[in-house]
Amino acid sequence: MMQKAVKMMLCGALLLAALFSFSAFASAHSAHASTLSMNPHATSEETTTHAVPNTTMSPSYSCPLPVIAWGQKNPSSAVKLAQQSLNYWYNTPSSGFKKWVKENSNGDPFPLAVDGQFGVLTQQAVFDFQDYYGLDSDGIVGRQTWHALGHC
Repeated sequence: MMQKAVKMMLCGALLLAALFSFSAFASAHSAHASTLSMNPHATSEETTTHAVPNTTMSPSYSCPLPVIAWGQKNPSSAVKLAQQSLNYWYNTPSSGFKKWVKENSNGDPFPLAVDGQFGVLTQQAVFDFQDYYGLDSDGIVGRQTWHALGHC
């Protein structure tokens, strides 16, 4: 009888924890919208009217996300998240990123294949994104770049 009561309490606690985690994630404001304020090219009008759904945010990721770069053994799920996010910013007209890439990039790597491979096109896209947002342009997706992409 005591084991059954302990199992029921444990199941109830796990259920409450899962519900709390989901509700906290579902009610969070979009990280992408807050990232637009980091964009040195955005106007105040774009900053206040830009609303973005959490389409690339995933509750299965925990922060900090791994540092990923070309030539390293990278978790493919993290590379896919970066590729999705880079494509998102490229295809968001209000960010101005696509226009900047067309005018300033050494080669337009977009749209990126979301294949989990950190190849030369993904690296070029990271360089372009970092240049556009005024980050250290090293081609590595670390803490600052993840944040600018709208994560963590």
